[in-house]
Amino acid sequence: MAEDLSTEVCVIGAGISGLVTAKCMRDAGFEVLVLERTDDVGGLWVFRERGYGVMRFTHINVSKQNYCFSDFPFPEHVPDYPHNEDMAEYIRSYTSHFNLYDAIRFHTEVVSLERKGDGWQVTTSKVAEDENGNIKRVGEQSIIQCKYVAIASGHHAKPRWPNFDGQDNFKGEIIHSVDFKDAITNKFSDKRVLIVGIGNSGVDAAVNCVTEGRCKEVHLSTRSGAWVLSNYLFGCPTDHYGCRLVLWLPWKLTNYIMETVITVIQGHPDKWGLNPKMRALQTQPTVCPNLVFHIQRGQLKMHPNITRMEDKKVFFTDGSHVEVDSIVFCTGYSIDIPYLHKDIQTQCLKEGNQLEQLFKNVFSPTIGSSLAFIGFVQPASGGILSMSETQARWWAELCRGKIRLPEKDVMNNVINKEIEECSKRYYKSARHTIQKDPVLYNDDVSSMFGAKPQFWRHPRLAWRLLIGTCGAAQYRLQGPGKWSKAFDTVKSVPTTPFIEYGVAVVIVVLLAIILRLAFLIF
Repeated sequence: MAEDLSTEVCVIGAGISGLVTAKCMRDAGFEVLVLERTDDVGGLWVFRERGYGVMRFTHINVSKQNYCFSDFPFPEHVPDYPHNEDMAEYIRSYTSHFNLYDAIRFHTEVVSLERKGDGWQVTTSKVAEDENGNIKRVGEQSIIQCKYVAIASGHHAKPRWPNFDGQDNFKGEIIHSVDFKDAITNKFSDKRVLIVGIGNSGVDAAVNCVTEGRCKEVHLSTRSGAWVLSNYLFGCPTDHYGCRLVLWLPWKLTNYIMETVITVIQGHPDKWGLNPKMRALQTQPTVCPNLVFHIQRGQLKMHPNITRMEDKKVFFTDGSHVEVDSIVFCTGYSIDIPYLHKDIQTQCLKEGNQLEQLFKNVFSPTIGSSLAFIGFVQPASGGILSMSETQARWWAELCRGKIRLPEKDVMNNVINKEIEECSKRYYKSARHTIQKDPVLYNDDVSSMFGAKPQFWRHPRLAWRLLIGTCGAAQYRLQGPGKWSKAFDTVKSVPTTPFIEYGVAVVIVVLLAIILRLAFLIF
């Protein structure tokens, strides 16, 4: 062992969740050390020629107003849906602005995390990248003693590989999306390509192959199908419709409205071979402005799930088959926290590494607030950044002793109730065990430390708080960490005319009905 250090707070990961956690804990007066295995901040938002990160062409699919730090908005010149380079630069600017770089240890991997008395012991190792992009441990290990630990390494950790009959003997190339940079870099030109998976990564990869890859053929296979939304709906970013007024409606009514709008604009998804097995709001939406366009033009061929592979042939459940040269599995990731001590794993993880045993997706009822899982939540719409920040601010107040977690039995009852609600609402899938609506989730968690925006305290913003998403700054209007520019920032987030006019029409109709009834009665 090389050295033995001590600090108050240890944060594992310098992605967006780890950085915002470090900032919130420093604001609360704690000494913080951040451990990052790569050479940069930003996590998956940093494009890398080799290894883990976004694809070269990736844009965020949530608007910048709803995917930002609450007290550090995007610059005005950045488009509604920033490119990954804009996102990486924004994260670096945040890190510099709040002087977080001096708290980060780069090229440091966590080997183990275990209890040590009343605190935690973190064993780390220095790592280096070899010529193939693989990260390997080098040098001696170090031990860090701390009172509080935040695991903020993300739930997109370990590539999930499907296994089809004949896959091992496929004569072409098979890669996971983690290794797909773009069609040109991956040398897909003049090749027949099959994309497997219809999440956001899958449709982005498919469209890239069609538009820039000069591929001979592009096919897309999906097991469960999808409802596909455009980035803009009636001229506004699609996520701007996820306001409190909409979210407070019965989800089946909202779902009916959403499906009707999609069908009116581009036709029912069955018409284009998308064949969703779930309702539109029973899963995280797939967002792509031109997927259906390329299907309509015959540039992208849709297929159901794969049954088997033989030589270069891929067979599907409808009896059809295609011959392809390359396959990209865009089949997602699973949670992977290998450094957790077994005793801790049994208290936090279910079979399959699912974090279902956490109160509000953050705390184990048996461990308490000394260990926090930040960012282990799947947004049903909107982005994870505001959710991670709300979690971090909550954790900071708990560590300061200003508030306390509920009793263990109460937390377990809440966990079981939310699991049941999730199973009723969402399509059965691994990611849906941690699915939450960002606005409702942030309202719930922020209410625990006094930061939930209250209409009566902000009458000039009340209408916006009801019919707009208002962005992350709304959670800086009051409570600990209140920000002086929050009011103006919330006002700058546009509302959608569709909802404004829709509410006006409903009010007029209701008034007309009331007046008519009054006339008939009197």
